[in-house]
Amino acid sequence: MKKNILLSFSLLALGLALYSCYSNPKGSIQGNIKGAEGKTIYLECLVNNRFVRTDSAQIGSDGGFVLAPKRPMPMDYYELTFGTKERLTLITDSTEDIRIEGELGKLNESAKVSGSPNTEDLRSLKLLCLPYDQKHQEFVKQIQSPDQTDASKLELQQSISSNMGERNAEVKKWLQTHGSSPAALMALQSLDIKTDMALFTKTLNDLGPSFGNSVVYKSFKQQIQKLQGQTQQQVTKDAQLANGPIAVGKPAPEIEMPDPSGKIRKLSDLKGKTVLIDFWASWCGPCRRENPNVVAAYKKYNKDGFEVFSVSLDKLKDQWTAAISKDQLIWPNHVSDLQHWDNAAAKLYGVSSIPFTVLVDKEGKILGHNLRGPALEEKLRAIYGH
Repeated sequence: MKKNILLSFSLLALGLALYSCYSNPKGSIQGNIKGAEGKTIYLECLVNNRFVRTDSAQIGSDGGFVLAPKRPMPMDYYELTFGTKERLTLITDSTEDIRIEGELGKLNESAKVSGSPNTEDLRSLKLLCLPYDQKHQEFVKQIQSPDQTDASKLELQQSISSNMGERNAEVKKWLQTHGSSPAALMALQSLDIKTDMALFTKTLNDLGPSFGNSVVYKSFKQQIQKLQGQTQQQVTKDAQLANGPIAVGKPAPEIEMPDPSGKIRKLSDLKGKTVLIDFWASWCGPCRRENPNVVAAYKKYNKDGFEVFSVSLDKLKDQWTAAISKDQLIWPNHVSDLQHWDNAAAKLYGVSSIPFTVLVDKEGKILGHNLRGPALEEKLRAIYGH
């Protein structure tokens, strides 16, 4: 199981030396926030590895405020907070006089910012993404409902994937006209560096001359360089996979292992059926989260000749069988030699992370690798026609 790398504000700040927020002449931040009467508004900037409060102002009974930072600010990302979870992000420096109008609790939808072109760019991006983000939250809420069936959960996951694809397409269009804005760094966070490497590189190059000294830019660049290295490793791994013993089109190597009762089960016994070989383990969080998708696919296509052959990388039989029961993995083909990463089948198939799947056709030849969720559903729909 590999740790996912997420490009969030916290990751943008990682690994930085102590940073001083102040170097230029000061400006002011003022405006009116409905619903925030009497509250304190705080300005936060990145210091070392986190956003910290540096200035504050009292919001008047009419919602008005004037926040005049005591020391100058260089061009970078900042945040305004109100003692609540809600935050408003700015991209500014001390040469700008910013005015903000909005309503507390609805700042994402209502806030209007003037006097800061880069912040206005960021606001346009957030408003562009807002409908898609709201849809995503609704889909997640629905999928977590106990009333959902496996089939409906699969449909919701497909909706999530489709919604994200549409969002990313709009973000790419936005980047065509805003690629030289510091707000572009925020836009890149939702994209996939593996498929959009050229866009990541171009954006960093475009921003270097004007924004290259900022804390966020430097940390973002470090993260991208790290991801680029990992991506290259994955490219190498994919090339090895394409030319190795489980390349698409080659016969799937035989797997012969005991099931929980001690009965020996062979992959070759399933010849004549389309088989998903699923490498997983009870201790693997992503595997357990993927299991409902596999169950839904099995229930939908088993009558058509689809089977699942699960290979567990567990060490303890009780944990393995408990996970099978809890996740309702109802197919009979569960095998393991209980050797953890030394599992003989995992070594034979070159498995270095899980979940890992291999789809095998009726003739026992390999159709593809790592098909999960919507990708697996799409592949099976193509095979079975429904």
